[in-house]
Amino acid sequence: MEFLKNHYEKLILGVIIIGLVVAAVLVSMGGESDDMGGTDAPVYEAKAKPLDLTTNLAALSRFTESESLDFEDGHYMFNPGVWQRKPDGSFVTGAQLGPKGLKIKKIDPLKFSVTFVDVSSGTTPRCSMRITRVNPPGEKGLPTGMTSTLMAVGEENDFFKFLEARPADAPTEVVLEMKKDGEEVTLPKGKTYERIEGYIAELWYDAENKDFKNIREKSSLVLSGETNNVVAVTAEDVVLLNPATTLKTTLKYNAAP
Repeated sequence: MEFLKNHYEKLILGVIIIGLVVAAVLVSMGGESDDMGGTDAPVYEAKAKPLDLTTNLAALSRFTESESLDFEDGHYMFNPGVWQRKPDGSFVTGAQLGPKGLKIKKIDPLKFSVTFVDVSSGTTPRCSMRITRVNPPGEKGLPTGMTSTLMAVGEENDFFKFLEARPADAPTEVVLEMKKDGEEVTLPKGKTYERIEGYIAELWYDAENKDFKNIREKSSLVLSGETNNVVAVTAEDVVLLNPATTLKTTLKYNAAP
């Protein structure tokens, strides 16, 4: 009994310590059990809210639907306007300058023709022919020229062959074969055969008050200091080419009814 009286405090403290150790061991075992059991437990996840892409789509549409820039007509930032004073003191600009400022006054056909004029007297009749030729474009001089010649059957020139005279002793008609395409032509006396072999134009350039006459293919025009070559002349239009820019311009002819 004496021993218990002297050491009871130590005994109580030992019992408390042992109890705490046992409690700690039990708590540790319970935590491991919860971790092992949690692997089979169902997992619940919160549903994510959809992203708001309104601003992103709006920015994208600005690129896909952006307006294209026009660096050609309608402004003068990249196309400075040129003004030119006319001889009368007024000014012209824009489409009034250069080939677009040309106006077609008229277009006329250039015709090749042969006329059976007469028959010379003699044992071998020779027929008098009057020929209007179309000179090649680009040559100096008049666009057409006229010559007269006496020909007998079997002879030829640069334009046709004389195939036959009817009747032979006093011809009233002749048969000719055109060299250009082999066309055979029967031509009565006093009549003319003709065909179109080109066109010639007269143009007006208001910016410089210039009248350009006898304009054909291969003609050259100087318009406000720039050379333009004529590459084609037809019954309906005139086509020009600027060799410096390779720009073609077609002028339409509105003939008066």
